[in-house]
Amino acid sequence: MRSLLSRFWNSPTYTTWGSFLANSLSALIVLPLVLTKFSTAEITVWYLMLTFVGLQFVVESGFSTTFSRIITYLTGGVAINNLRRPSTSGTGNLNAGDLNRVYSTMQVAYFGLGIAWTTLLLVTGALALQRPISHVQDPRSAWIAWGVIVAVSFIAFQGNRYVSYLMGLNEVALLRRWDAIAAIGAIITSFIILFSGGGLLALVIANQAWLLLKVALNAWLARSAADGLMRSFSSQSFNKQVFNAIWPSAWRSGVGVLMSYGIIQSSGIIYAQVGSTPDVASYLLGMRVMQIITQFSSAPFYSKIPSYSRLYAEGKVAELLQVAQRGMRLSHWAFVIGFGSTAFLAAPILKYLGSNASFPNPLLWILMGLAFFSERFGAMHIQLYSTTNKIIWHIANGVSGTIYLAVSLGLLNLIGAYAFPIGIMAGYYGFYSWYSASHSYREFSLKPIAFEKKTSFGPVAVLLTILVLIELQSRI
Repeated sequence: MRSLLSRFWNSPTYTTWGSFLANSLSALIVLPLVLTKFSTAEITVWYLMLTFVGLQFVVESGFSTTFSRIITYLTGGVAINNLRRPSTSGTGNLNAGDLNRVYSTMQVAYFGLGIAWTTLLLVTGALALQRPISHVQDPRSAWIAWGVIVAVSFIAFQGNRYVSYLMGLNEVALLRRWDAIAAIGAIITSFIILFSGGGLLALVIANQAWLLLKVALNAWLARSAADGLMRSFSSQSFNKQVFNAIWPSAWRSGVGVLMSYGIIQSSGIIYAQVGSTPDVASYLLGMRVMQIITQFSSAPFYSKIPSYSRLYAEGKVAELLQVAQRGMRLSHWAFVIGFGSTAFLAAPILKYLGSNASFPNPLLWILMGLAFFSERFGAMHIQLYSTTNKIIWHIANGVSGTIYLAVSLGLLNLIGAYAFPIGIMAGYYGFYSWYSASHSYREFSLKPIAFEKKTSFGPVAVLLTILVLIELQSRI
């Protein structure tokens, strides 16, 4: 039993699942209270605020993923002058001086990005929330809540450098364990506030307080990791050589995330400007649930990304492919199971609870399932290819994002919320998924059918069966 517990406690995959599960518990504990205690207008504003908080990922993701990968290369013994071509150049020995230079450069980059993000958040958020907030009973409290989010955002943004550092050192299990504990604390606090009659402002303050606490916790973990290596770092100026090594990957990754996750999550903000309050609340609820499913299903693959980069740097490509293939397979199955169980259980549960926001209708949920499965498929292949430090995110997501915008905005006035998942499918099935997969197949000399037999074919068959069952049930 002790051995089993130790395995779970130190496993990147299980602790990542634990973190996602703890965060997902809000859907079981906090979400029902939000849906019953808040008015439909307040539910809309709450989810729009969560959307803006989530969009922070878009601004910093290009740098965070790149810095994490660069730090992983350093732990594999790759020198700074070889960072752009790391394959088989690692000695296995970390150069602490190089790591110090990378971290110092990371601090400067995050400070500048944090200022840019906070300014953007202040302006665009105020414009996007003006109409939804005008429909709530207490607009003043809603605006104060938004001010709290903006104020905390800059500090939280700076804290992401600790996450990048820990991920780069492959301290995934350590990071996710404490992330899960913090998430449970936030859930308990939110439950108490909502159960005792607290409103939107109180809920926002509680969540942002836990976010600040998590920043402090991650700072402590980063300074303690690797035998306290960070404590020995000296204060250094911006290193141009390091920045030149990370910039090509960072901007490509950033543009890629902006044109995928960014514009997809922004669909709720766009719809809130034109849709009715009940329809917007239903769509935002569906997007939130789908986000939980995709995050949870990504754990088996994404928790091993630092390991992929290290294996590639050490020239262990066969081992890398074996681990990645298993992660892809488990991720696909986790998505299908999460999507299917939600399809049959969510609506009855919300009806029983007396929710003030309805779950998306069967057709909209079917379209969401098809859309986000294709996103997961392409995203894992593009991450696998990115272990080579060859970044195509800007092309893959740039083209698919443009297709998505053209299709969804063109159909929005005709078919409403259905336009968004249809737009995602047009962009991802039409370009992103096959383009990303073709690069990983070619880079690692993979046979597509043989590879996908062990990863996606089984989950796809079950997903299609679930879609048929959802449609049949809707006609009963």
